[in-house]
Amino acid sequence: MNVTICNPLLRTPLSLIVDDSCPVINLAYYWIQQRHAWKARHQPNIPPDRWEGDAAQLKKIPPTIPADFAWEWAEWCWENGVKGKFSLIPYPAGVGRVDEGFPAQVFEKSQTHEYQSWLRIYREIIWPNFDLTPEMLTHTAVVDLKTFSLTEEWEQVEWVDPPVDNRLTDYIITAMEMLNSVGIPCEGVTSPGAFGKRQEAAYSKAVLAASQEVNNDPRPFYFLWLKHDELPDVPIWHADKEKGIAIASIVACAGDWFGGWTGYDLGNADRFITEDGQGGRLPPILEKELPCVLVGHWPGFYFNGEKLGFDILKTVKSRLDNYDPDRTKTLWMKTSEIGHYWMAREFTDVTILEEQEQINLYTQFPTANFTLVIDAPVRHIQVNGWDLREVHSRRDFQRDTFLCEGKHTYVAFDLEIGETKLVVTV
Repeated sequence: MNVTICNPLLRTPLSLIVDDSCPVINLAYYWIQQRHAWKARHQPNIPPDRWEGDAAQLKKIPPTIPADFAWEWAEWCWENGVKGKFSLIPYPAGVGRVDEGFPAQVFEKSQTHEYQSWLRIYREIIWPNFDLTPEMLTHTAVVDLKTFSLTEEWEQVEWVDPPVDNRLTDYIITAMEMLNSVGIPCEGVTSPGAFGKRQEAAYSKAVLAASQEVNNDPRPFYFLWLKHDELPDVPIWHADKEKGIAIASIVACAGDWFGGWTGYDLGNADRFITEDGQGGRLPPILEKELPCVLVGHWPGFYFNGEKLGFDILKTVKSRLDNYDPDRTKTLWMKTSEIGHYWMAREFTDVTILEEQEQINLYTQFPTANFTLVIDAPVRHIQVNGWDLREVHSRRDFQRDTFLCEGKHTYVAFDLEIGETKLVVTV
C-alpha cells in the first residue's frame, strides 16, 4: 500500500493578490506625485522611467478611492468565491497612519466617515476571504522609525537591498503593529515593489521573526515574486520541522493585466485566459496542477472610477468558471492557506503499517483539506476514530470524505498538529 499527498481536495489552488490597497487613499496618485518630486530633487536632468509613472496622467487620477467601491468589489468577490490576499498599507505615502486616522488638513471632513467605513469593510467583508497584510509602511519613502518622518530612500528602490540588521525586522514589526492597532493581525506581508529582493534570505527571516513577535504566528507567508516565464512553486524558508516554524514564499504567475498599478494602463482578460479556455497564462499552469496566483493592483481595479480593471476580473472569473464548470479542478484559497498546505505537504511524516491496515501521520504543520491518495480500493476509513463518509464523485469530495476511483482511494480531512491515525478497511 502506497500513499501520496495530493493537492487539496484534488483541486488546483487559485488565488487573487491585490496590491497597493489602503483606506481612502489612491496610492497611485501619491506615489507618482512623490516619485516625480524626488526625481526633481535628485535627478533633475534624467527623465522618469516608465516604472515611475506619468505625471501628465495625474490630472486624471483621483486622490481617493471611495468606500462604496470597496464594498461593491468585496461583496462581488464574496458572492463569487474569490479568495486571496489584500494589502492594507499602514502609512500610505506618508499621508496618514491607519492607527491614528488621517489628518483633517489632508482630506475633507467627510473623509473621516470614509475612513471608518473602509476599516469596517476590511474587517467584515474582505478579511473572511482575503489575508490582510501590510505592504510595508508607506510604499513610497522609507520611514525613519525614530521620528516617523519620511527619508529620501524609497522602500522599493534603495530597500531592494535593505539593511540586514535589526532595522529591517523592526521596520516590519512596526508595520504589523500598526495593523494590530486597528484589530487586524496579519498572516504575512507584501513587498512594496521589489522590497527585499536582493536579500531574500534575510528578508524572509525578518518577516518570520516579526510575525512570531507581533502575532505569535510561526507559519507566515510573504509575497515578493511575480514570474511570467517560469512554473510557479511555493518555496519554504527557514523551516524547523520539529518546532513547526517556517515561512512560505507565495509566487504569483500572472498579472497585472487588470488595470495596472497606475489605474490608466488597461489590461486584457485574454492574457489571463482566452474565451475558449485554451490560451493565456493560466490554462497551462492549471493543467500542471500548480498553484495559480493572479496579481492586480487596487488603483487598476478602480481605474479612475471607470472600474474597467474590475470588469476584467469579472471576465476572468467567468472564463475560469467555464474552464471548471463542475468545480472539480480548481479551489479558491487565501494565500496563507496555500502556504500552510505546502508546509504540511513538505513536512508531514507518513508511516504505513500495512499488516494493521493503518497509516500514521506526524506533523507540526496543520492545514485544512489535507488530501491523500491510497493505491488500493478502500471500503471504510477512520481518521483518529472518526468515520469518514464515502462519496461517489469528485464534485462531492470534501473534507471528512473518501472517494474510490478504480484502484485508488482519495481521502480528505483537516490535518492537526501531532499524530493522526488512519485505519483503513480494504
